[in-house]
Amino acid sequence: MMLKKLIGLVVFISSFQAIAQEGYFIKSKDKTEIFIEEKGTGTPVVLLSGGPGLNPGYVYPIHEQLSKQFRSIILHQRGTGKTVMAKIDSTTLSLEKYIEDLEALRNHLQVKKLILIGQSWGGMLSLEYCSRLPEHVEKLVLVGSGSPSMNFGNYFSDNIQMRLRQEDLTEKAGLKRIWTGYFFDRESALASKAAIDFTKISGQPGINSIMVGDYAAKESQRLANLKKYKGPAIVIQGYQDPVGFAAYEIKSAIPQAELLFVKQSGHFPWFEKESTQKQFYEYLNKALK
Repeated sequence: MMLKKLIGLVVFISSFQAIAQEGYFIKSKDKTEIFIEEKGTGTPVVLLSGGPGLNPGYVYPIHEQLSKQFRSIILHQRGTGKTVMAKIDSTTLSLEKYIEDLEALRNHLQVKKLILIGQSWGGMLSLEYCSRLPEHVEKLVLVGSGSPSMNFGNYFSDNIQMRLRQEDLTEKAGLKRIWTGYFFDRESALASKAAIDFTKISGQPGINSIMVGDYAAKESQRLANLKKYKGPAIVIQGYQDPVGFAAYEIKSAIPQAELLFVKQSGHFPWFEKESTQKQFYEYLNKALK
């Protein structure tokens, strides 16, 4: 058992830190160069990471798995990964800009519709894209996504804070301090925490507040427009994910959404214990069939 855990940790470190970042740039509507990373062949699926403002390396294990069956594509969102912005403010960052970036990618891929796999904030961005351009969405796969409204903000932080122990609070404020609060299995949380260089996990500063504010401002429009989407939507969420009730809020906005709950899992099921990872990838494969 200990050997398996050590091997798992080595795989985690190599997956997180050795992200290939081999890809290319596309130009968005405002001429911003957006970095696109690809692996695998076949049907293209677009993987959107969270934050807002986290570098996409933490979803690389999902990217690796997807590439075995699909053309897995990570769009490095503005100010993250290799998409470096000259400045971060409301003139360079907005939901409109993010949607334009996805449209630039869709046009580059020469497809009418996108299959979007969004994790956390990436799920919220997928919902925004779907609300504006439902005719360009083939399928939504939302992993630990926030809801179409900002209601999940009423409990998300509390659900994290209640899981923290005194030794967690010795860390400086930031994601490293609250990391274990995202998990069901504390041992998995501590192993992943030890492997991550938290000085490199976030992109350029200032992204989160701008994008969260814009998402909140567009809430009513998004909720109304999501009713126009009639395509498939699959929500994969850990039973113990701090976003909690958000899955049901998504289903309220998209009634045809299918909810798949991962046992003994928090916000990052692919970083939890082995049995949890297995169920997560089984659900992901099911969602993409």
